Amino acid sequence: MCFKKLVFLPLLCILLFQISSCKTAQSIVSISQGIQPLKLGGGSSGMGTLSDQSYMVVYDIKNFKEGVRLAMIEVTDETIQVSPIRISDWGEEGKSSDLESICKIPGTTNEYFIAESGNWEGNLGRIFHIQVDTTTLTAKVLGITKLPLKHINSPGVVGDQYESMACLPYNESERILMFAERGGSEINPRGNINWGIYNLSTHELTCNDAGMEGITVNAPGNWTNEKNKRDITDLHIDTEGGIWAAASEDTGDVGPFYSVIYKLGQLDASNTERPLTVYNEFTNWVPVSGFKIEALSGSPKNINATLSFGTEDEIYGGVWRAISME
Repeated sequence: MCFKKLVFLPLLCILLFQISSCKTAQSIVSISQGIQPLKLGGGSSGMGTLSDQSYMVVYDIKNFKEGVRLAMIEVTDETIQVSPIRISDWGEEGKSSDLESICKIPGTTNEYFIAESGNWEGNLGRIFHIQVDTTTLTAKVLGITKLPLKHINSPGVVGDQYESMACLPYNESERILMFAERGGSEINPRGNINWGIYNLSTHELTCNDAGMEGITVNAPGNWTNEKNKRDITDLHIDTEGGIWAAASEDTGDVGPFYSVIYKLGQLDASNTERPLTVYNEFTNWVPVSGFKIEALSGSPKNINATLSFGTEDEIYGGVWRAISME
């Protein structure tokens, strides 16, 4: 395994409100000057492609907190622009809580699935089917369903933690939806990829036995604590059907952080019983020290890179970067 090249871009956009986390960050400007703490734009907890040079991203704001939950990132040769997207109606259970994943729905115009990380005491754990209007910077919820509930999250107990999704074509009204448990907990020590069929009209997710059982994933890397690493923090499918994943560890809100990007497997979209193959050994991977990667997607067309990633670096905010895996 050889070390790869990170393509670093200057992060010129600083949002004047918190978009990366619900925790307070230290400002780069002295608080004694009367300026409120800021967070860097570009980081996120999930990312999906919008166009050749733009992305839709989600942020893991809890439902009892105010803050931006959805945004558009535009990357040019000179700047990174982050534009919040407003959703006014989240449904009967109220505004989203802890959005961790997003994926574009193939065959649609600006439609996405965004999902919470999982249930809280048996509630929440929603998948939102949304349509984005980039001219008005708004989005509307077209439908809501629930992620499968395997283990309940409660105070002191970490249950289901679904951190990523990917969406594949299937037929006119249905799509294959892959969703991944991150791992790193006592109940779910390893990552796991599950899948099912999502009906865009009825907003029902149906999983067969194989999809519910899923495929276990043990991410490569040089980890501080093998038991606590999060094997899957996001997924990305390239144009050739290759499946890429990010993994990370979090030793605390001040770090140090460590992540890995690796090629996880290959799609077999024609096989709805088992639409992917996970490699027995991961030979294409790169460590990314100092960042907690939670978002992964392709590279903009104007940058000679393989992938791009967004981070959620707790008190430090978040950044966007392009990376070459060649």
